[in-house]
Amino acid sequence: MPEVFLKRITYEELLKKPDIIVECIKQTKLAKFFQKGSFTALKIHFGEKGNTSYINPNFLLPLVKFIKKEGAKPYLFETNTLYRGERMNTIDHINLALGHGFGKLNIPIIIGDGLKGEDYSEVAINGKHFKSCFLAQALKDADSLLVLSHLTGHMLTGFGASIKNLGMGCASRRGKLAQHCQVSPQINEARCRACGLCAENCAARAIEKKGEKYSIVIDRCVGCAQCLSVCNQGAVDIVWSNEYNLIGEKVAEYAYAATRTKKCAYINFCLYITKECDCMNKEKSGFVKDLGVLLSDDPVSIDKASIDMVIKQEAKDAIQEAHPQIDYLHHLKYAQDIGLGSFEYKLTEI
Repeated sequence: MPEVFLKRITYEELLKKPDIIVECIKQTKLAKFFQKGSFTALKIHFGEKGNTSYINPNFLLPLVKFIKKEGAKPYLFETNTLYRGERMNTIDHINLALGHGFGKLNIPIIIGDGLKGEDYSEVAINGKHFKSCFLAQALKDADSLLVLSHLTGHMLTGFGASIKNLGMGCASRRGKLAQHCQVSPQINEARCRACGLCAENCAARAIEKKGEKYSIVIDRCVGCAQCLSVCNQGAVDIVWSNEYNLIGEKVAEYAYAATRTKKCAYINFCLYITKECDCMNKEKSGFVKDLGVLLSDDPVSIDKASIDMVIKQEAKDAIQEAHPQIDYLHHLKYAQDIGLGSFEYKLTEI
């Protein structure tokens, strides 16, 4: 049975003593993860412009020093987004990362899918939805992945943590399109105030004004759901039926592809937990209390443990309440079914 290690700590406590992360690693089986001379990709999310809930780079300073001391070669790894923003191309993406303080880590920042997100390598998996996955080209050169994830709610998968960070975060633009293709947004004309914010933020130019209201041109829509996130009138609806289960399964298959030939370890930061992911710039505080930091070598176990700890602490399923239309356990169970990890785990507090 996989083991998940839990260190109970608040955001403010970790900010004062970030070397706790290294202390935790030394007490776990992850201490042998960093091999001398290996290229170690720190998979991370830099947060969208205006977002404040992304993993604070100050948390990672002692960790990076530790990895270097062990003889490994660490670098920050991320991919570009489908939707318009500061992370849609490599130049803006790196500048944003530097603006959010990640430059202080003094290690390279590699956006793995190229300047415009179009560089990919194909990885065969023979899955239910994908026979092969189109991952970021540079991912294949990493010897190991340390997946650093911020636990949040998520409008497509119910919540985001290690599996979401891997599946969507390691995909090229082509891979992201393949995962999103069943999402069908529509604009509710009764709630639309014709402000144009959705059209301004649609990278696919799929939203047009027709008469006094806006509508989505389905043939151009890539299903990224950015319109849903930016509309402050609640005028964008997702036609779900069973699509949320489908996209969760696709994300799991891409996560499986990303880890097939890599040595992987996972750290979930269950701090500053927001209802939506760090792609959003509108949330300024968490909606549940800080839980702590979890560590494991199993992505399914660490994500399940993170959710279980939130439920136990809050005495309710706050994640489910935030996104009641989504059965978030579905993609976790599917991830177990395809061999990505185990739904069962042993929790050890350190």
